[in-house]
Amino acid sequence: MTTNSISSARPTRGSCRYWMRLAAAAAGALLLGGLCLLAGLIYIQLEAFLVPHRVTDVGTPEELNRPYRNVVLTTSDGLNIAGWYIPGTRPQAIILVHGIHANRRTMLPEAKILAEADYHLLMIDLRGHGQSDGHQNSYGYREALDVQAAVDYLDALPEIDKIGVLGTSLGGATVVRAAAIDERIAAVVIESSYSSLPAAIDDGFDNLSFFPKWPFAPLFVSLAERRLGVKAAQIDSARDLASFKPRPVLIIHGLADQLFPPDHAERMFDSAQEPKELWLIDGLGHANPVPGHETEYQERVVGFFENYLKSAGRAEDKKHQK
Repeated sequence: MTTNSISSARPTRGSCRYWMRLAAAAAGALLLGGLCLLAGLIYIQLEAFLVPHRVTDVGTPEELNRPYRNVVLTTSDGLNIAGWYIPGTRPQAIILVHGIHANRRTMLPEAKILAEADYHLLMIDLRGHGQSDGHQNSYGYREALDVQAAVDYLDALPEIDKIGVLGTSLGGATVVRAAAIDERIAAVVIESSYSSLPAAIDDGFDNLSFFPKWPFAPLFVSLAERRLGVKAAQIDSARDLASFKPRPVLIIHGLADQLFPPDHAERMFDSAQEPKELWLIDGLGHANPVPGHETEYQERVVGFFENYLKSAGRAEDKKHQK
């Protein structure tokens, strides 16, 4: 009697209950598989946001036709930063800072023009890029320490009086942040950069992610903040430009930049204190502004540094101190 009762409770193959249970099991398996796939894709996308694609082949700056030396700088948080130091004849130096997924070699178009103007140059690989230590991208927040290490190196040289910085994209946000924490930086040039990280996420997420901005952008921001220990709102060039001790600022941006539209440049310019200059280039996307604009670039950028990095005699004082 008991055996017959148990047997009759089981759904027989081909019965309605059997197929309902099979369908539920299949749906559960598909849901679990889908969730695992989604988690995997989220992990891959998060890594793409936080871990730069490292290009270690930096070549050499021999095309500048200037002597150079390889340098290794140590940041205040203990990372080794690789770079090239190219001596000049003026008593001023410029630090050149590249964008994400790049290295110091991508700054050679700017370096060529500045080397011809006889500035000392220091070209660095940001942390996680090129031949430098590190593996994460904090979108300019901790990279500012790399620039500060470069300032330390140049400031110790007796032949250098004043130091300027020039950064593109990620490098632009980096040099602004560096100027906010180091008053030894006397002039700032920002190329094709973002006014703040939240604004960059809002404008650029769909171009950089295979996930739609909503609802995934807030999720990725939260995950990235936990990984980095840095809030997105802490990375704000417009706010830094408004708040730090006034330094001359030149902002260069393409009017056809679809990653960071030109209103990023306009917000930074509006926030910056005097003296400040804005150069918006018609037809230029998110790209290096030098090719095709060499003459005007030389006039504007070299003219900017010549105007605002005038010697104050500090180099001679440093030589005597040595």
